Amino acid sequence: MADKKAPGPPPMNPNLPIVDQPSPPVKKRSPDIKDHIGRQLRALYDEVANQPVPDRFMDLLNRLDEKSRDE
Repeated sequence: MADKKAPGPPPMNPNLPIVDQPSPPVKKRSPDIKDHIGRQLRALYDEVANQPVPDRFMDLLNRLDEKSRDE
């Protein structure tokens, strides 16, 4: 007689995401922490935004602008 497997869930495929597990609870952050994080992010962004644009990017932008005017 052939061996029969017990019924149950199919074997898991490691390439598929697991979607039936609940997400971990989101912890509430105090307004002070949110403000601190916001200030730090703004300072970092301002520093990056105020850096000069590299010459090679300006050259590329100028060439793209010229090409769009020709069309």
